[in-house]
This record gives sequence, C-alpha cells and structure tokens, in this order.
Amino acid sequence: MKRTLMALIPAALMTFGSAAFAADPAAKPDCSEQQKALDDASAAAKTASAKPDLSTCKEMKGKDKSDCEKPLKDKAKSDAKAAKENSKATKTALECCKNPRKKGGCNP
Repeated sequence: MKRTLMALIPAALMTFGSAAFAADPAAKPDCSEQQKALDDASAAAKTASAKPDLSTCKEMKGKDKSDCEKPLKDKAKSDAKAAKENSKATKTALECCKNPRKKGGCNP
C-alpha cells in the first residue's frame, strides 16, 4: 500500500504540474514595430557613417576650404554618433519586447 501511494503521488503531481503549464501557454509578443524601428535605425546608422558631402567646398583653397569642410565634418560625426545611439536604444527595446523579464534594462 505504501509503495503504491509513493508511486501515485509523484505521478499525480507531474500530471497536474504539466497541466498548469499547458493551460498557461506563454504567448509570443508582437515585436514587429520594434523590429522595423531597428531596421530603420541600422540603415540610418550605415548612411550616417559614410563620408560627408564636401562638394560645396571643392572650388575653395587653403584656409577657406578647411573652414568650409570643418563644420560639415563635425555635423557628419555628430549625426553618426546619434544614429549609433538610436540604433542601440532600438535594439534594447526589441530585446526587451522579446524577453520582458531580461535582466539589465527592461522595465516592466
């Protein structure tokens, strides 16, 4: 009798435990918006990291040319940095959408 009970109790617990998991399936969240935002941000980061257009300064020479190119180069550099930060933020948002319980940055 004791052996029978010892065999039936774990079997019953496993049955009820698996039924609880089957009754509450974890639905996958729809992260298509975050994926699209990440794709757009990645494309923007690639185009921002390209060399700046210095064709407006092509005809100038010497100090005038360097004075013309400096703001264009600085703007391109800051745009590339902002695009990379935006890409990183959207990647984090996508990861948090896919796994909201992820440690380190995903707020419920």
